[in-house]
Amino acid sequence: GMCLIESEAELAAMRLFVAEQRTSGLDVELIDGAEARRCEPCLSEKVIAATFSALDSQVNPYALTFAFLRAAKSAGAQILTGEEVKGIDAVSGKATGVLTGSGRINAPVVVNAAGAWAAEIGRMAGLEAPILPRRGQIVVTAAVPPLLRHCLISAQYVAVKFKPELAATGGMGFSLEQADSGNILIGSTREFVGFDRRTTFEGIRTIASRIAPVIPALKHVPVIRTFGGLRPYTPDGLPILGKVAGLEGFIMAAGHEGDGIALSPITGELIADLIATGRTQFPLEDFRLERFRERTA
Repeated sequence: GMCLIESEAELAAMRLFVAEQRTSGLDVELIDGAEARRCEPCLSEKVIAATFSALDSQVNPYALTFAFLRAAKSAGAQILTGEEVKGIDAVSGKATGVLTGSGRINAPVVVNAAGAWAAEIGRMAGLEAPILPRRGQIVVTAAVPPLLRHCLISAQYVAVKFKPELAATGGMGFSLEQADSGNILIGSTREFVGFDRRTTFEGIRTIASRIAPVIPALKHVPVIRTFGGLRPYTPDGLPILGKVAGLEGFIMAAGHEGDGIALSPITGELIADLIATGRTQFPLEDFRLERFRERTA
């Protein structure tokens, strides 16, 4: 995977980013523009540097989700589809079940893993979780012969996750990857429009205008469709994980923004350990829901 750098300001920021990643034990390096173009010949001179990690990979989110589903079923989980959650039962400060359109489900533990809808579920339990839906619009091109060798993301795309004001000024960045089928997925906007998942001409045009100067060959590739999805945004860019003060048996596992599919395995492992043993392999203190209330106070 490569993170593309287009300005000196981005380069300075990404030097710090790479240092932090390497301190965490990840194999990430900073390369100059010439080396970036040797790795990825489609890049224009607009790219002055890039980060590179041989560890970066891509995953098909649909395939992974269904794999989780099959594994859960084989372990004895019961999957209820089409069930609307109407409420969370809580007695004397303890979650005791979930109310659905078909009735009540008794449960000693309730996990709120509802993604962009997690705040709605939280309110059913009397909680305020600062998770907002953040729309991302995606462009899908026609299938073309291999053009990209790596998963690509702009340095600006990394920064805007933590500085939402950049999106308002057009600084949303971009990301793109080529599927095995040859289609190229290009994204993405970051918009606060409630739960509206429609695409807009303005959003798609913005994506196209950002990517064309960096990868000129894409100017001549047809777009066959667009789609939009919702990311669960939190103000500090970190997910909300773990137990909730004042409501025993209610656990949060949401707010991963665009990293949810990548962080789903470790999130599931942490929450499972917390429920089964009361412990996790590292502290969840920084991810508590209460951190937002404490900062405001």
